Amino acid sequence: MRQTLDIGAVIQDTFSVIGRKFSDLAILGLIFVAVPTIVIGMLAAQTIEPVVQSSGMIAFNFSPGLFVANILIGLLPYMLQAAVIHVTVKAMGPGRSDVSGAISVALRYFLPVLIVSILLSIGISIGLLLLVIPGLILMTIWAVTVPALVVDDAGIFGSFGRSASLTEGNRWPIFGLFLLAWVAVIVLGLILSALTFGALSTGLTQSSLASFSIVGALIDGLMGAAFGIVGAVGSCVLYLHLREIEDGTSADAISDVFS
Repeated sequence: MRQTLDIGAVIQDTFSVIGRKFSDLAILGLIFVAVPTIVIGMLAAQTIEPVVQSSGMIAFNFSPGLFVANILIGLLPYMLQAAVIHVTVKAMGPGRSDVSGAISVALRYFLPVLIVSILLSIGISIGLLLLVIPGLILMTIWAVTVPALVVDDAGIFGSFGRSASLTEGNRWPIFGLFLLAWVAVIVLGLILSALTFGALSTGLTQSSLASFSIVGALIDGLMGAAFGIVGAVGSCVLYLHLREIEDGTSADAISDVFS
């Protein structure tokens, strides 16, 4: 009888990995997402404040440096994803992860992960435009494309086929897992929005604009890192469970790929 994906086990292993490797994951989140986002947000706040004070209106100066920095911020999460996959695979096996090894994997797979992520976004977006359902189907089929790229070294296009093969027969449970994740993100987003709105409703003045911008940068940086880590760990844990179901390959054997 064909084994079925256990969603509960995937969720449990996801948070188990986060708990056991919290320090490594936190460092990687700070390096690749939180600190760059916070620094750029603080710099942006400093450039906005003089414009408000002189004209009485909120205005945004175009800064080539900040423009380039924001592009880099958009790219760094892809490096975080590759780094977190390294930590997760090691955590699920007998090997020991280290931050330097994770950063090395992030640098090596940065460009392939970026290209695959862009192709994923384009394909799923087109599917969502076609009455939504095709996009959801593609999202489920390609659920473990990035882990397949990094762990299997399947190549940019081969990773899509590898993900399709691994998810076959377990796509309904995977879709259910996505629904749970979406609900959790929506709930957290509503809570965060309520807290932010409450802070802003106390009164926004010219002198407080920069402070609010800095607080916003702190929230964006920390939340971006947290969501990025949970998503990457969850995707990799899902991949490892599917490998065991489809190939009979244990996490212990898979962890040797980074040896």
